[in-house]
Amino acid sequence: MRMKSILFLTAAVLGLCLAAFGQEVPTAPYFPAQSPQEALSTPISVQYPYENMKIERGAQKIFIFGHLDLPEPLRLDINGEPVPVSRNGSFIAFLPVQSGTFRFLLTVQTQDQTFQAQRLVNIEGTDTSAYAQKAAFDKTRLFPQTHTELLPSDTLTLTARGTPNAQVTASLSGVKGGKAVALTETPAGSGNYKADFTLPADQKPQRIKVTYKMTNGPKRSKAKVNAPARIKVRSAQEPFTYARVTLAGVKLRKLPTASGNLYPFYRAYGEVAVTGEMNNQYRLRLNDKESAWLEKTRLKAVSAPEEGRTNILSDMHIEADEGQTHMRFMLERPTTVSLREFGDSMQITLYGVDDFVENFSFDPENPLLDRVEWAQTAEKTYSFIAHFKQPNTLWGYRYGFDNNTFKVDFTTRPPLAATPEKPLKGARIVLDAGHNPRTTVPYDGAIGPSGYLEFQGTIALAEMLKPMLEDAGATVLLTRKGDNKMTLQQRYDFAKKNNAHIFVSLHYNALPNTTDPFEKPRGFTVFYAYPHSFELGQSVHEAFIKNVPLPDEGLVLNDVLFIPRMPDFPSILVENAHLIIPEQEELARTPAGQRIFAQALYEGIVNFYNKQLPPETEPQP
Repeated sequence: MRMKSILFLTAAVLGLCLAAFGQEVPTAPYFPAQSPQEALSTPISVQYPYENMKIERGAQKIFIFGHLDLPEPLRLDINGEPVPVSRNGSFIAFLPVQSGTFRFLLTVQTQDQTFQAQRLVNIEGTDTSAYAQKAAFDKTRLFPQTHTELLPSDTLTLTARGTPNAQVTASLSGVKGGKAVALTETPAGSGNYKADFTLPADQKPQRIKVTYKMTNGPKRSKAKVNAPARIKVRSAQEPFTYARVTLAGVKLRKLPTASGNLYPFYRAYGEVAVTGEMNNQYRLRLNDKESAWLEKTRLKAVSAPEEGRTNILSDMHIEADEGQTHMRFMLERPTTVSLREFGDSMQITLYGVDDFVENFSFDPENPLLDRVEWAQTAEKTYSFIAHFKQPNTLWGYRYGFDNNTFKVDFTTRPPLAATPEKPLKGARIVLDAGHNPRTTVPYDGAIGPSGYLEFQGTIALAEMLKPMLEDAGATVLLTRKGDNKMTLQQRYDFAKKNNAHIFVSLHYNALPNTTDPFEKPRGFTVFYAYPHSFELGQSVHEAFIKNVPLPDEGLVLNDVLFIPRMPDFPSILVENAHLIIPEQEELARTPAGQRIFAQALYEGIVNFYNKQLPPETEPQP
């Protein structure tokens, strides 16, 4: 990356004089993976946020970090706030910001010189100070912003932003009880107002205009504004429209948000009934008790199904072959499903099924399942509970529709040929070096205060761990080698193609930029998603507690991250340390620190396999 020159002042007095005459402060450069030569010529660098970075609307504070290459003793302040500097010259601070273009001014005082640099960021939205003179609303923060469709009896949240410490009401046109609904400012003085409102059960179909009013503004000023979009109330008698899922097996959301809020169990297939719309997502009706949300881009509108059309489950059977147990559900068309794994069973639920004719066959010689129970749990909903012969014997599973047949393939523990000298002989282990090479902003993954990138740290750790596991007898497969790039799906496909037994994804952590890095101790975390991955996660987590001198942030059940949700085999994601914290970045980038993490991972994996060995193959001393 071309470096921008740093202008520095040769004396504190001269610096004050130049500032007084409007001397421009130079922009702090940022150097991913900076070389020692570059660092020597850079008194002040800021790795994050990068220049003119857009920061999410409403941010009150964000963190900033970088590196100083200056002789001690020195003193750093940012916007007048003193900031500690680690012994290696790196720093991190969590500081207030304001909406609009915002400047961080970094000033470093050594024994005989003053150095300055700046970083500009753009905080989206308008600061509430812009509404200080009179009552006013931020039109971009009124609900609804996009077309919204709801049913009678639905509850919606009215939200508005504007002048703080005022009184705000909302009126919903043509709605009983919808006149002058009082909104509460939360928290007090923030300028953010909200209230929940439930549509009447007898609400007639119509389009609702939402009008917000503000009173008691500065100098008794008032304001009135209409929300940018309207709310359409659907008919309670004809509530449905229909759509076809365009990405088979797509995950559903609990709430209509752009990210997060994923249901860990639901997978959508085929045609679905739609009962609402909000934030560019459709609400899908699963039955009279359950619903979920899905992005409009994942659906294509279709006409209503023909009168009398059914979806009959005509057969369910279980068969087995070497190491696998297969469940098959014969339907007339694909439908939404959910799969919930427990330590001793798996619950499979089929939605949109009119009837099950109870044509059933069971292979008692299968290696995993003891029995299957089923029941109709709600309207057009059938639930099957497959009980395991022994708890915690499931190794992984795959599922999906093959034409109109829903298939679930269970696997049990793969055989090993372990010996005392080779405790991992027969194991096939995928090590996934997280993220991809990218040395320009925005980076793929985290970056540390000195410019060390996450993709560098993860590949270095994977390459150190690989021969350790191979010496123990394992076959080790790396998803990334050198500078190759892989999507998450490609990493998953790579593991399946190479018959992986376990999948360990290596990462270094960061935080959302509005999260206080000093709020609590930061260190290592191990993530898993399914009960069959718990023991692998537990073994690695225990080894980290033993070996890694960092705070323990836990063994965490996570149903959002992609890697832990791969169900085919035990899979975990390990955040070895927080790369944004200076002392932890140093651990990640130095061989001595990498050996600490590699030893913990090695011990955790070996201990996991030792727990999994059946009695007849336990290594003898």
